[in-house]
Amino acid sequence: MSKVFVVEDELVLAKNVCDKLRAHGHKAEMRHNCADALSAVAAIIPDVILLDIRLPDGDGLELLPKLREEAPSARVIVMTAHGNERIAVDAMKAGAFEYLTKPVDLDELKLVVDRALDQRQVADNLDFLRKQEESTSGLDRILGNSPAISQIKETITRLTRTNVLALPDPPTVLITGETGTGKDLAARALHYDGPRRKRPFIQVNCTALPATLFESELFGHVKGAFTSATGSKRGLFEVAEGGTIFLDEIGHLDLEMQAKLLHAIEHREIRPVGATELRPINVHIVAATNRDLNEAVEADEFRRDLYHRLRVVQLHLPPLRARGDDVLILARHFLARHCERFGMPQKRFSEDAMDRVRSHSWRGNIRELSHVIESGILHSDGDEIGASQIPVSVDSLDRDQLGMDSGDLTLGIGDGQFIRLDFDGSCPTLEEVEHIILSAAYEHTGGNLSRAARILGITREALRYRLNRASEKAQ
Repeated sequence: MSKVFVVEDELVLAKNVCDKLRAHGHKAEMRHNCADALSAVAAIIPDVILLDIRLPDGDGLELLPKLREEAPSARVIVMTAHGNERIAVDAMKAGAFEYLTKPVDLDELKLVVDRALDQRQVADNLDFLRKQEESTSGLDRILGNSPAISQIKETITRLTRTNVLALPDPPTVLITGETGTGKDLAARALHYDGPRRKRPFIQVNCTALPATLFESELFGHVKGAFTSATGSKRGLFEVAEGGTIFLDEIGHLDLEMQAKLLHAIEHREIRPVGATELRPINVHIVAATNRDLNEAVEADEFRRDLYHRLRVVQLHLPPLRARGDDVLILARHFLARHCERFGMPQKRFSEDAMDRVRSHSWRGNIRELSHVIESGILHSDGDEIGASQIPVSVDSLDRDQLGMDSGDLTLGIGDGQFIRLDFDGSCPTLEEVEHIILSAAYEHTGGNLSRAARILGITREALRYRLNRASEKAQ
């Protein structure tokens, strides 16, 4: 139920207004002078304030900013029997939403109140979404302490702590890295930790828009520019005015659009489709790609001049497999976040689960890690997630990461252990490989012979016999 605060010294009018509003489901309270209104407004926390200009103990225009200070989100509708253009202008300058002259038509007043409530709801929703976006988009959302990530954070901090990103022609930033490494987080940190944080952040996926619509979406169009252009439309560059536009996956942008984008960056102006005049833009341009743009330039698939214009500042996000123990920090973060999301008690990883997380190559990077942890939570019954609930294979590490050449093979046997088969050099015998696997399964189960046998797909007696035989040979 919305609350309307009526500040009116004419008692009959005040009562009629309150009765009208209550009849339409609003809660209405009234006061008849400045002093009472100012003392009551903070406790009422109104959504709308109906304010008379002339009150017994003061001027409503002088009271207006004081009421807004106590109830900043309330919409103020000014009423007076002594209306003129100057009073209306002064009321709007003081922060009034609307201005009505007496005698007030109660049906019209009800419509104005409803419109004020609608605007307040929209503003509250936008404010909530903006705050939610800010809370999940700062530099502190980039988790990890590895040298590469620390350097990324230092560069972002250096850029955002100065006024350089607020300049009319701020330096463009190119963010590179494999899919799932967090390029969007870096772009958001540049915006929400920087001087443009109160202005829009607009993200554009360059692969999601067909080439025929891309120019219209970015630069806008005028009515009649093409068959379906039944009205004019602002482009995303204009929507992002004063803020940041994030061009994700720019490496796949059409060559024709690359030329137009280059013009927009260099001259800080755009031309909507079908328009005859250029429009200036004031946006910070951040681009990202998982493509090697050097190779794309050499293949004549990306403009060299645009490439160099974009990479005034370049941030390269390393793959997760190159970030050391950052993977454990991220795994614990996703574990806590997904448990909270599903309304489950907090879980923990077993040691073998952490070994598996550490051993996997994570070709899908942070995105893959998040999805795997999410799956593990849903497949675990207790308060601990074991290796069996981490649905990845531990033998998927890159050969160069393991220091192997083309003649090597590796076999993952769990718990972060590997058997390296170097057929051109020193290679274990089949019997030795068997003993390594049997011993690893036995140790993994904590000496539980029956469980180890089930894991290996043999009988308990067969496992005991083979372990004893290997032990006797070792003596």
